[in-house]
Amino acid sequence: MTTSLLVSMISLSNEVLILFGAGLLIAVSLGFTTGYFFGKSAPARNLRRAKKHIQGCFQHVKETLDIAQSACSLLEKFPGMVLTNEQSTELNKKRSNLLELITRLVDRKNLDQNQAKIETKPDKKKKQKFPAMQWVLEPEHVHLKLPETAAFEANLEMMLLGSTSSEQTCGLLLVQMNQHDQLKERFGIMAPVKFMKTISRLVLHKVRDEDVICIWKSDTLAILFPSYTLSEGQANAETIRDAIRHHHFRLEASSPEVVVTASLAYLTCVPGDSAELVLERGSHALAKSQKKGRNQLIIQDSHSYEHKAAV
Repeated sequence: MTTSLLVSMISLSNEVLILFGAGLLIAVSLGFTTGYFFGKSAPARNLRRAKKHIQGCFQHVKETLDIAQSACSLLEKFPGMVLTNEQSTELNKKRSNLLELITRLVDRKNLDQNQAKIETKPDKKKKQKFPAMQWVLEPEHVHLKLPETAAFEANLEMMLLGSTSSEQTCGLLLVQMNQHDQLKERFGIMAPVKFMKTISRLVLHKVRDEDVICIWKSDTLAILFPSYTLSEGQANAETIRDAIRHHHFRLEASSPEVVVTASLAYLTCVPGDSAELVLERGSHALAKSQKKGRNQLIIQDSHSYEHKAAV
């Protein structure tokens, strides 16, 4: 009987061990499975939490700015309210810092969007180099020593062909001296020529070596910019406009100052443009510039016009 009891106990112990092992295996399996799926979903869950936190921060900032705006409005309406120098300085400092921070936040978003567009845009083919221009310099104006109308038209045709072959944009800046005939009547037949020569020298200091300055009409200079983007052309056109605007014109070094102004039009030329179409657009843009007043600049991109006022 003792032997039978011992056998029964050993058999029971084996069953307990088997059940314990099976339970342990199930527990480990469940733990592993739970950990795997929990870890797999953790990044998405953390991202949702972070996004919710950022939205909360944005709402808090917006509400705080609304409160500040209301407070400033009340302060402005308070009768007889005059800030001290220290208060004005402190408010101005706060305003500058706040504007700088908000601008950085907005610019960063725009920068990220632009960068995303650049990264997703497929690079279908390698950008070709704009061909080197062998400018036509004859016939030349006797007094201004610049290529005249016939040379300008030939140069424009050549630049547009280079734009089409390389599939790159280029630019044309027209600078028309205002009141050409009136200056001739007041100061003599050579006065407008002298003033045009001064303007051409001002332009020459603001262009690249690969650009060329020509004469389109007796009162209008034409500057050709091969391989120029719209932003580059606009910036350079404004620089040239400011150089003319701030210059003190005189017939002679010791002569009194004469008011000389100009109307400017910058045109972006795209691949496939014809010289006839470009010059037609240029005439129209110059007319719009003259209507705006003196020292005004019109930026013409395809079929849209933008007025750049002289500030």
